[in-house]
Amino acid sequence: MARTGAAGEAEPLHRLTARDLESLARGGGEASALAELVRAEHSHRLLLLDVLLDTLARLDGVAGPLPAPGRAWDLLAAAQRWAPEAVRELLDLPETGLWAGQLLDRLHHPRPHDLPLWADVGHLHCLAAVAASRAGLDFSFPLPCVGGRVELPALGQVRLPARTAQETAVLAARAGAVTVTSPGGTVRVPDEPARPGPGWLPLRHVNLGLPGGEPFRLLLDDLGRHRVAARPAGAARRLGPETATRLIRLVQEGAELLAEADPVSAVTVAALLRTIQPMAAHEAFRVRSASSSYGVGGLALSLPESPSACAAALVHELQHSKLNALSHLFPLVEEGPGPGRLYYAPWRDDPRPLNGMLQGIYAFTGVARFWSGRTRLPGGAHDPLAWFEFALWRGQLVRALSQVGTDPELTRTGVRLVEEVHTAVAGWADDVPGGEPAREAVQLAGRLAADHRVLWRLHHVRPFPGDIEALAAAWLTGAAPLLPARRQEVTAERRQHHLDSRAVLARMALLDPASLDKLRDAVDDDGVPGVTGADPADVAWATGDPVAAEHAYQRTLLAASAPPAAWAGLRLTLDETGRNPSALRALTAVPEVVRAVARQLRGRTGQTADPVGLAQWLGRALAEDATSGEDRAGL
Repeated sequence: MARTGAAGEAEPLHRLTARDLESLARGGGEASALAELVRAEHSHRLLLLDVLLDTLARLDGVAGPLPAPGRAWDLLAAAQRWAPEAVRELLDLPETGLWAGQLLDRLHHPRPHDLPLWADVGHLHCLAAVAASRAGLDFSFPLPCVGGRVELPALGQVRLPARTAQETAVLAARAGAVTVTSPGGTVRVPDEPARPGPGWLPLRHVNLGLPGGEPFRLLLDDLGRHRVAARPAGAARRLGPETATRLIRLVQEGAELLAEADPVSAVTVAALLRTIQPMAAHEAFRVRSASSSYGVGGLALSLPESPSACAAALVHELQHSKLNALSHLFPLVEEGPGPGRLYYAPWRDDPRPLNGMLQGIYAFTGVARFWSGRTRLPGGAHDPLAWFEFALWRGQLVRALSQVGTDPELTRTGVRLVEEVHTAVAGWADDVPGGEPAREAVQLAGRLAADHRVLWRLHHVRPFPGDIEALAAAWLTGAAPLLPARRQEVTAERRQHHLDSRAVLARMALLDPASLDKLRDAVDDDGVPGVTGADPADVAWATGDPVAAEHAYQRTLLAASAPPAAWAGLRLTLDETGRNPSALRALTAVPEVVRAVARQLRGRTGQTADPVGLAQWLGRALAEDATSGEDRAGL
């Protein structure tokens, strides 16, 4: 068959109407736009496979003991003639795209790998064999057997006794019966592959039926080698029955919640979502999730703590999938000759390039839309956590959009996307929450948005050394400070994880204050159990004692090596108590300057300056200077 398409025919050109493009650019997507994205992504997958087959054809011995890749393609072509939809489904699997893209990366950038190249190439043989068996063909075909395991895409995994780490097995199909034989034995795949059997582990399924749509099934892939998320968190590990049942139930309940709170995202789930890969669990309010441009429609997900958390994670990753598919049609960024600008991404611990910023903006547009809808459900007007999440991400989106709108590397489509998302976000009215707890949650979201930005600056914004030396000299002589203008740089170092620790504690306080009180009793010198990155001062703040927290942060800052989190924590408590506006001003606008001067002074004198007094000194100068700290750093 011609390698222009699985059907032997070239796919038609793909076009989005102006209305479809507008609906996608605003972060949503009408059904017609999503259907066209799905068709276009199929064409993109065929092009990816075409490039892969051409690359393999130029290399000798890449299939090792297996038949040449061209023979596997011929078997796939034979299956396509009898069962085109089955072949299309296999080729469109997110895992197929992950395999093809990762294998191309491996071929173009060789490096040590734990899987022999021929076994990696052999996934094509596995795809062809499954397609041919689904088409009802009688055949036998060699497949890779790694550690006694043979992958059958979309079906499951054969497990055989293994003589060596890598060997071959033969899949044979006769009159509808499928067997897999290796030197270690033979396994028959059940006639109903969804049922387990001797030597056979089926992939689990998630059945979803969203209001107004046709029921459909997702794969729960905890077996395959081709993972969305990097190891070890994303490594395949068979879930126990109870964990699998719980994850399936959460996905079902999360999707149902989306249908109520955010119908736009529910339409996206039905149109795009094909596979969920479990990830290792993390901590409460820190759901792990991931997606890949190679595997549109697939996502990796750790066990969420609630249906709401699951719904937010589904939206987040499917927004990435949607934007990846759109960018396969319309590039959003024109790569320049040198490294592009690094930006503050309010949802990340590290600086991000333009493309990463667009991905984050698009993803959190969906997340904010979901939480906005959640506040409008019965009881939602008085749900402080929903209001907190909506206010937090809406505010962070406004900040992020203001940074990237004039970047010269945006394409015309990229500019339009930024403009349309900005319009959508601006259209979300600042509704008055339904009660005092909700109003307090909105105020808390603003404080913690500033807390994250300050922490990020402390880790990634570097003042010019000469300016810090001059400020330290002025402090020692009693002179007024002369603040530098635009003499800082953003570094790409990732010096710290978990800049959201205080936000996690805040969520705990909003959802279940009693659990936070119990956590306070469990705090010790090693940290806060279950909240990596937090310390006792953070718990004091989160449990409503900002004065005690401020004293604890100050004690930390008087030590020889004070972490950036203590400076940000001091700012947060000054914000809550309203004490010393000048110090608050400096710690909000130029926290990295305050910290750098404090370190310079300790290096010169061997003593630590009063942190509040130093911040107040710098803050008074800021009050007389119309140039904000953000303008200085170019952020």
